[in-house]
Amino acid sequence: MEALTLMKRNAFTFSLFLLVVAVGFSACRPRTNRSRTPAKTAQQAQPSTQQSTSAKQVLARTDSAIQRVAAMNADQELDRPPVAQDETAAPRTPWGSPYVPRPNAAEYDVYQAGLAAYNGGQYDQAIGAFSQTVVAGRPPELVPNAYYWMGESYFAMQRYAESLPYFEYVTNVGPEYKRSMAFYKLSLANNNLGNRQAANLWYERLRNEYPGSSYSKKLAALGMR
Repeated sequence: MEALTLMKRNAFTFSLFLLVVAVGFSACRPRTNRSRTPAKTAQQAQPSTQQSTSAKQVLARTDSAIQRVAAMNADQELDRPPVAQDETAAPRTPWGSPYVPRPNAAEYDVYQAGLAAYNGGQYDQAIGAFSQTVVAGRPPELVPNAYYWMGESYFAMQRYAESLPYFEYVTNVGPEYKRSMAFYKLSLANNNLGNRQAANLWYERLRNEYPGSSYSKKLAALGMR
């Protein structure tokens, strides 16, 4: 009995010893692992948080700078005086010089063809060419001349009544160097039509506006007064 009791005590003591050793070993090892792992995780996570914060700051500063520049530009636009635009001003080239349209040589050719036809005695063709210049209105500086030569063409064909409105147009519009010639032709055309009173009226205007004109002397030689 005593031997059996002694054996039981020894077995219980040994079991208790093993239990203490096992508990101590397990308690020490997990604590070491748990204490180190969170530290490493915290150290690894810290740089990521710092980088994220730094990037946000840089973006915020960039946005602020862009807004300041935009505000400065807006202020400058408000302070800048408006540029006056003259809608009636002539168009200009990209270099700032006045734009002058290129003349159409064909338009002058038509007028020259009318003169050539008149000088060649082809008065109907001359009237047709000058009519093109008058109807088109181009070249504009030659339109009054075209009217004058149409009157001359009708006068040359002794169609005096048809020549009158063309000469009258020239006396009102010009050109100036042909006005005295138009007065002379109007006086002659009316005289040839038997309208002596109208012939004298046109002679009077010629003498008053161009007193030194040689055409006045020619009309005076014909008995105009």
